Amino acid sequence: MSEKIQEDRNPMYSATPYDDAFRTMEGECDDLLIPLVNYFFNESYGSDAVVTRMRNEHFIEIPDGSEQKRITDSYFSITSKETIKKYHLECESSGYDQSILIRIFEYTSQIALDDSEKGDQILRVSFPHAGLLLLKEERSAPDSAKIIITTPEGELSYHVPIVKRSDIGLDELFEKRLYFLIPFYILNYRDRIDRLESDEKEQEDFIRTYSEIRRRLDSDLEERKLTLFSFGVIIESMRRVAFNVTEGHGTVQEKVGEMMGGQIMELDWIKAWRKAEAEGREEGRAEGREEGRAEGRAEGSTETRTEDIKIFISDKREDNIPDDRIKEKLMKHYNLTVKEAEGYLNCELPG
Repeated sequence: MSEKIQEDRNPMYSATPYDDAFRTMEGECDDLLIPLVNYFFNESYGSDAVVTRMRNEHFIEIPDGSEQKRITDSYFSITSKETIKKYHLECESSGYDQSILIRIFEYTSQIALDDSEKGDQILRVSFPHAGLLLLKEERSAPDSAKIIITTPEGELSYHVPIVKRSDIGLDELFEKRLYFLIPFYILNYRDRIDRLESDEKEQEDFIRTYSEIRRRLDSDLEERKLTLFSFGVIIESMRRVAFNVTEGHGTVQEKVGEMMGGQIMELDWIKAWRKAEAEGREEGRAEGREEGRAEGRAEGSTETRTEDIKIFISDKREDNIPDDRIKEKLMKHYNLTVKEAEGYLNCELPG
């Protein structure tokens, strides 16, 4: 069946589900990206670290003098305690081979050249920290690679850490807050999808594991280890990746849908994000994020909802927004009545 027919049949289908999930989480969720960077590069960034996304399109000159456009999976900087570091991460869903290192060097060198400081006598280039995420199980792949540059005045080199998703167990994912990798956990079952479809014992193991993932995500959301927005991104990314991995296996696909269903199935911000991606409107993405946060807050538990509203009010008051305006925003974003909004403003909180 052609990709076009599948797209027409179900909007969940994607020809690039892993790239879609990676780029959505990398581009939208700082609280998912920062722990991944900490893990990759032995950093210790906290919640105060600031992520700045950089331009992903670069033009590489080839021997005949023409240029080819390359789009990196991610390029961003992190600012913490007045220190700025730049990072380039690549996500690979195929097998590992040496051509990947060539591609990483092409990208990092072009990034360094694009960001270079030029003078009459000096060209200063700064290479970003580079890392590779392997989604496919690759037991023979190295844990790191090295790129060595030989110059007339000596050698320069830098390491490229390689994270193999399949080497990280479920407990470690949650202990180190590697939520970024959770949507790809379904790949542990890719080679036994056929058995999952017909073997009840295999299905029970699958359901037990995914129920545990959902339980832990819900718990971490309640404990505020996860933002509601990123929780929604993870759930939606899990559903989309799983849908494509289990394509043609109706029973397994249905089980995933049931476990990843519930309150957050198709958040409005995701619809707005897709529309903005198609139209190239950054403001649409911002509107979508706010709609998603508001919808999620409205659907959350009473305790979480109350805490969110308290923080919302505090933030607005710090920005010197009058209570009348805050009341209007509370009514709009949390679907409150006038009396309920006034009660929150006067610290008459439920619970």
